[in-house]
Amino acid sequence: MTGSGTDVDRLGVDDLMSLSGDHGTVPMQVGGVLWFGPDAPGVADLTGHLAGRLPAAPRLRQVLTRPPFGCGRPVWVDDPRFALEEHLRVAEVSDSREVDRVALALLAGRLPRDRPLWAGRIVTGPDGTVLALVLVMHHVLADGLAALALLATLADGPAPAADGFPRPGPTRRELATDNVRGRLRALRGLPGAALHLVLAGRMITAGGRAPRTSLNQPTGTRRTLGTVTAELRDVRSGAHASGGTVNDAALAVTTGALHALLEGRGESVDELVVSVPFAYRLPGQVTGNASAVMPLRLPASGDLAARIRAIAEVTRAAKRRPRTLSNTLLRPGFGLLVRLGLFRRFIDSQRMVNLVVTNVRGPVEPLFIAGRPVRRIVPLTSATGNLTVVLAVLSYAGELTITAIADADAVPDFRELLTALGAELARLS
Repeated sequence: MTGSGTDVDRLGVDDLMSLSGDHGTVPMQVGGVLWFGPDAPGVADLTGHLAGRLPAAPRLRQVLTRPPFGCGRPVWVDDPRFALEEHLRVAEVSDSREVDRVALALLAGRLPRDRPLWAGRIVTGPDGTVLALVLVMHHVLADGLAALALLATLADGPAPAADGFPRPGPTRRELATDNVRGRLRALRGLPGAALHLVLAGRMITAGGRAPRTSLNQPTGTRRTLGTVTAELRDVRSGAHASGGTVNDAALAVTTGALHALLEGRGESVDELVVSVPFAYRLPGQVTGNASAVMPLRLPASGDLAARIRAIAEVTRAAKRRPRTLSNTLLRPGFGLLVRLGLFRRFIDSQRMVNLVVTNVRGPVEPLFIAGRPVRRIVPLTSATGNLTVVLAVLSYAGELTITAIADADAVPDFRELLTALGAELARLS
C-alpha cells in the first residue's frame, strides 16, 4: 500500500495485521506448486526467465524496514543485497510424489525477515528433468489474489522495462511527512470508522460460537498435504443446477467432507462455522492484503443440492455487507492481543471458527513460463492456532483443485478426508 509520499511504499494496515499475527506453530505463508508436463523448461532456462521477470515484480526484491520513532509503519525498500540464488534453489527428488514434501517443507520454514519474504524451489527428477516450480511467500507480501497476480507477472509476456534497481529509500523527513499526512487522514475518517466498528461487531458475533469439534485443538509443526480435482465445467454445472455458484458448491463439498470425517470419529455435527475470505482488491493492486474474513455458519449434513442452495443464501447475504467490516473489528483487537503477548493464547483457543476455506479464481487459459505451459497449479496456504484443517480451492485452466493441509498428528485420518472430498466432488459432477 503506497503512502501519500511519492517514495513511501508503506505497509498497509491489513498487511501489518498479517505480520504482527505471525506467532503460531507454523508461519503465515501462502504459495503454489506449478506443475509442468513432459515439455518442461530446463533449470537454466527457468532460472534465467525468472531473473528477467523480476523488474515486473518489484516486491520480490524488496525488504521491510522499520522507520525511526515517529515515522509510522514499516516501509518496503529495495534490497541492495538481493541475490536470486538465495531465494531460488534446485531440489532433486526421486519420485514426483515427493514434490509435496518439498512444498510442505518450504511452506513451514520461516523466511528470514532481513530478506525479501519469498522462496522458490525448482524441483527436478533424478534425470534433471524439471517437474514443478514451488513458490512460497509470506502472507504480508500477498494474499491469495495478490499471489496469483504476482504469478501472472512472472509468466511469459512483454519484457519488463529496466527499473533502476536498487532505488534509494525515503529519507527520514519524507517518512515523517508521510506519517503525519496518514494520521490526518485517519482522524478525518474516525466517525465512519466508529460506525464500521459497531457494524463489524454485530457481523462477527452474528454466527455465534462455533460447534465444539475435534477440528479445533492446538497444532504442532508437522503438516500433511493432499489434493482432489474435478473438471471446472462439471462443478459449475452442478452448482448452477442447485441455484449456487462455484464458490457455493466448493463450500458445500468441503463442509460435507468434514462432516463425513467427524462422523467417522463418532461426532455428530450438522453445522460448521467456516472462515471465508472475501476480496475487496482495488484495480491495479498487485501485492499486499485486501481481503476481509467472514465467519459463516454453514450446513454440513444432508443432501448436497440442498446444502448448495442453503449456502448460496448465506453467501449472498454476506456479499451485501461492506467487505472491509470484519477487518475493521479485527485490526485493533488483534493488535492489542499482540502487544499484550496474548495473541498466541487467543489463536490456540479461539471458538469463532472450525476451519478456513479459501477460494480463488485463477486464469482461464494456461500460463506459460519460459515458453512452456504450466499444466496445473496446486494452491498452498497455512493455518495456525487450533485449526487442524485448512482448505484452499483454486480454479485454473478448466480444472478445480482443492488442497487440504492438516496437522499430521491431530488428523491421523487424513486419507479419509481426501476420500470424502473426492466423493463429494463426484456427487456434484
